[in-house]
Amino acid sequence: MSEPRIAVDVRPLCHPGTGIYRNTYEILRRMCEMGGQWFLYSPQPYDKTLFCRGNVHHRVAGVPSRLRAAQLGQLFFPVWAKCDAVDVFWSPRHQLPLLLSARIPSVVTINDLVWLRYGETMRFPGRQIETFLMPRSMKQAQAVIAISEFTREEIERQYPHLSEKLRVVTCASHLPAEIETSAEGARAYFLFVGTMEPRKNLPRLIRAYKRYVENCPAPKELKIVGGQGWGEVGVAQLIQSLSLGRYARVIGKVGERALGQLYADAHALVMPSLYEGFGLPVAESLSQGVPVITSRDSAMEEVAGEAAILVDPFSEQSIYEGLMEMTVNTELHSALSKRASEEIQRYDWDVSARKMFKILNECSRTE
Repeated sequence: MSEPRIAVDVRPLCHPGTGIYRNTYEILRRMCEMGGQWFLYSPQPYDKTLFCRGNVHHRVAGVPSRLRAAQLGQLFFPVWAKCDAVDVFWSPRHQLPLLLSARIPSVVTINDLVWLRYGETMRFPGRQIETFLMPRSMKQAQAVIAISEFTREEIERQYPHLSEKLRVVTCASHLPAEIETSAEGARAYFLFVGTMEPRKNLPRLIRAYKRYVENCPAPKELKIVGGQGWGEVGVAQLIQSLSLGRYARVIGKVGERALGQLYADAHALVMPSLYEGFGLPVAESLSQGVPVITSRDSAMEEVAGEAAILVDPFSEQSIYEGLMEMTVNTELHSALSKRASEEIQRYDWDVSARKMFKILNECSRTE
């Protein structure tokens, strides 16, 4: 049997710092080491040095606009796939090229159904593209990959006819296990990590934190890490208007080393997002033995397991109570910290990459 020729939509690699970038990079890097010939397709430039291997081939169109890239990828990818005589096509980002030859099997990864559940938290063009392409892509694919059991159940509930196609390949943490805490920063603050956009629920968190500061005898700081997304979130302005400048700080984007240290020194991660398909910051926090305050009935609850205090993301009172409990109940904090180091053992990039490679081979026309 000849080794498979696998095409991949690597548009996520154009946007470092996002969860979908991390998932694509970590799994793809490992799969390229497992064999096969890999054809990486993108309408926009990305860092090709991430994949300097003899079995990796790059095709880049150089389209400047992100929106036009999504449209033109629908045209370029089927042509490239035919020219490269690929045996299977994988999209790690929700959308398959609808003009892909029916002779080429395809696999699509679904990171979330945010366009369906919380479409108002998306930019309008992105929501329209997802609404049109995602259901068609799932119908077209031989296998549909969910990044959590939560997401798999959501897909199955909305599209029960897809149940036999569904597989789960989870994310993990890329950080070194249990980075040593710094003497001056150990367990001194609450940490939020994520893009600043409406779905992350930052205004409710900050208002709940205001009440926490007013009522806690020794309140811990709040550090907010992540790049600016879209929407009028107004995080820095809200912090100033609530007179929280002494306690809450927007750090913005940081490098990998600094991010790891921020996790290691945190008292707890606080992530009351309205909706996530997995919640990578939860896994990253667990990898440092740091417990979590996160939303109940969510993918984050699944990832955190028994290492979290669960809150209602729509209730400032509930978020406030979570912050207080994590601060004053030292026995609970200690127990959750211990559980964090145990829960993260369920997630491993190597395991996920092997599982994904097996699925691609099973769907490939070389089988």
